[in-house]
Formats: sequence, structure tokens, C-alpha cells
Amino acid sequence: MSNQEYAEFQYVVRHYWQRYGRKVMLAVPLLIVALSAITMFYSVEADSEGVVLRLGKYYETTSPGLHFKLPWFIDRAYTVPVLKVQSLEFGYRTLRAGRRTEYAPKTAADRELARILTGDLNLAQVEWVVQYQVKNANDFLFKIGGSRDPRENARDLISDVSEAVMRRNVGDVSVDSVITTGREAIAGQVKGEMQKMLDDYESGILVIAVKLQSSSPPNPVEDAFDAVNRAKQGKERVVNDAKGQRNKMIPAARGKRDRAIAEAEGYALRVLMSATGQANAFVSRLREYEKAPEITKTRLYLEAMEEILGQVDEKVVIDESVKGMIPFLNLDEGERELPGARTAREGGVQ
Repeated sequence: MSNQEYAEFQYVVRHYWQRYGRKVMLAVPLLIVALSAITMFYSVEADSEGVVLRLGKYYETTSPGLHFKLPWFIDRAYTVPVLKVQSLEFGYRTLRAGRRTEYAPKTAADRELARILTGDLNLAQVEWVVQYQVKNANDFLFKIGGSRDPRENARDLISDVSEAVMRRNVGDVSVDSVITTGREAIAGQVKGEMQKMLDDYESGILVIAVKLQSSSPPNPVEDAFDAVNRAKQGKERVVNDAKGQRNKMIPAARGKRDRAIAEAEGYALRVLMSATGQANAFVSRLREYEKAPEITKTRLYLEAMEEILGQVDEKVVIDESVKGMIPFLNLDEGERELPGARTAREGGVQ
């Protein structure tokens, strides 16, 4: 720049400074005050908590809503979603969840992460997901450490802890247990150990659930494992059918047994009560007989005759003075015959 150009530049600066300098001097403080006023208010969403730092140190935790704080160079506010359940996926990646979930193509890093050595020195492809949320906003922001965003630091910590715990637990069991029966037990064990480690680190993170999405053998032996699984499923189906048949037949047999026992007990009680009643009646009659033998004989005779004659259709009363009575054959009633006549006719005598 030549001397003349430099002189012209100085002239322009002095000219504009004389014209606008005072306005600029007034605008700068006003701008600082306006910016400070704007930063003195902050809002916390319904699923979050606010954490306020005053001069770089923790000051308070605030609830959802609109809040006031000192200007930005004194107080700084952070919001942490404490009610939102977040998830981390291992061995696979979900592109879009819904009725038909879409997954991203698996990369070499995904397959390597999911490949875990089991306790019987086999390899298993284990894919799992960890669901978590923040339970202490202050610990979550400032005690995990790291130079990046606290959320990224938390995800790195959960990833490292989850992978270490999962590999340790899968390495303690057989490949059959990982693929078939032991999946839920492994997930529960991993969840408990992860929570303990995160609490030891004062991370402020709560593990909601650990789910094994899939576990399968390596590709070269996958067909053999599938055949074994089909055989086990067939065995379980046969066992379940047998148990169902047993459960259907045993109650029916028990019902028949209980009914037979109840009928036998009822019959025994009925016979016992009948025999007891007959014995008591006989004893009562004996006592009456011992008191008045003649009267008792007469009463028993009359009761017996009443019972016998009550079964006879026709009765003939003969006076005591009649000495010789000829049997009377009633010829008017052809259907009624004397026993002797019927016998003679059946024998061929007319």
C-alpha cells in the first residue's frame, strides 16, 4: 500500500468514526445487555431435567418448565433427557422400526463384534440390544469423563461395559446354552453386572433391559445346529403330547376312583344304618316281649297276618261253628282256575 492509499484509508476511518463512533459505543453495551438478558432464561422439556453450573461448579438441578439463571458468563444450563429410554445395538443396526422393521446391511465390524467365543471353545454369533436411561443428570454430565459431548461419552462407556460383560458371560457357558435354552439367563446376568459396573463408575445410568436379539452358530456349522434344534423341538413336542395325554387320563381315572369310593362308602353307610335299625327294632321288641309276653305275641301275630293278608286279592271269612267245608269252584270266572285244574290240563287230563 502506497503512502497516498494509506492516507486515504486513515481519512475514511476518521470520517466514519466521527460520524458513527458514539453510536457504536452505545450499541455495544446494549447488545451485551440484550444477549445477557436472552441467556438468563432457559426451558426444560417434560422428559428432561436441567443442570445449572455457576462459575463452572454444580449449582442445582431443575425440573421441567421455564427457569431463570444468571447471564451466560456466570451460569450455564444443560438439559438431560432423564425419562427417555435410549438403546444401543450390538452386531446389527436398525434403520427404521415399525410393523416391518428395516435393518442395515451388516458390515465386517458388526459381524466381528457379534462373534463371541463360548465356554466349550466354539464360536457363536450373538446380537443384543441394551436399553437405558439417565437416573442422575449431574453424574451423567460430569462424572463419566471424556472430551466430547456427554451423550457420546455415555454411549462409549455403555458399549465398552456391555461388550466386556457379554463376552465374559458367554465365555462361561456352552454354545448350546447360548443358542437355545440359556439366552434369558445370560441376558439377566449381563444386565445385573452392567448395572453394578456403571454404578461403580458413578455414571448416573440405569440399565432398563438387555435383550439377546439373535444367537446362531457360525455359517459353516449352521445346518448341523439347525438339525439338532429340530430334533430337540420334535422331542419336546412328543414329550408335551405325552404329558397332555397323561394330564387328560389321570383326572378321569381319579374321578372314577373317587366316585367308586363314594358309592362304596354310601353303600356301607346305608347297610350299617339298616342293620343298626333292624337290631334296634329287634331289641325294642325283645324288651316289650319281656315285659308282657302274651300281649307281644298277639301283637306280632296280628302284624304278621296284616302283612300277609294285605297281599291276598280275595278273602273268605268262615265262622268258627262250620265244621266241614267243601271247596268252592267258581265256574262263572273262566279265567280263574284252581291250581289243581290247571295242573291236570297241562298234564293232558281233560
